[in-house]
Amino acid sequence: MSYPKQSLAVVALAVGVSLASVSLARAQQVAIELTPFAGYYIAADLYSTTGAVVQLANDVAYGGRLTFTTNQSFGLEFAYTRTQSNATLNKLLAGQPDTKIGKISLDNYDINFLALQRSNNPHVLPFVEIGFGWAVTHPDIMTDHIQGGIQPQGHTNFNFNFGLGTKIQMSKLVALRLEGRWRVMSTNITTSGGLWCDPWGYCYQYASNWYDSGELNGGLSIRLK
Repeated sequence: MSYPKQSLAVVALAVGVSLASVSLARAQQVAIELTPFAGYYIAADLYSTTGAVVQLANDVAYGGRLTFTTNQSFGLEFAYTRTQSNATLNKLLAGQPDTKIGKISLDNYDINFLALQRSNNPHVLPFVEIGFGWAVTHPDIMTDHIQGGIQPQGHTNFNFNFGLGTKIQMSKLVALRLEGRWRVMSTNITTSGGLWCDPWGYCYQYASNWYDSGELNGGLSIRLK
């Protein structure tokens, strides 16, 4: 993993913020909700090589969230999001048989903060959210596109996200949650550093210092408390 000290610092910050939020919420009414969700993942270019970039296809995103809400005004949540995309070159390079090179999966672990605003409709609760966490990359490159047949190493990278959404109360214990968010992941290593090379002499690295992606998803929030 890249920059373990940075990861440990983020963990320490997350624990501190979480403990502080729980302490402040003790004197208030706290609702606990579990939200499984699925939706649409809007991907971008993650890797590049001389003369081409590796495009990640838009695909399905899914995961779950555990949310603690105080008085329907402030929320703290822990979230997991999984995405997987086909990876292709934007153009065929000399010697390569095809543009398809494999798949890339991402596991995102977030701590999010929600600000909820009551609307004229008591069953509709809009919100904004911002969060931070970790993204673990899982490259799965086709063996004929890897020199030596050894898969490139995945990385654990810092990321942050922000978004808008709404909750529509369907019953006392169940609500429909719809939202869109934008996610930014740091590549954590210099973009000039090679990640892997193929048999035709092309070496790949991260396309930039930051990887941007979007998510549109919906789920059912089930109240546990």
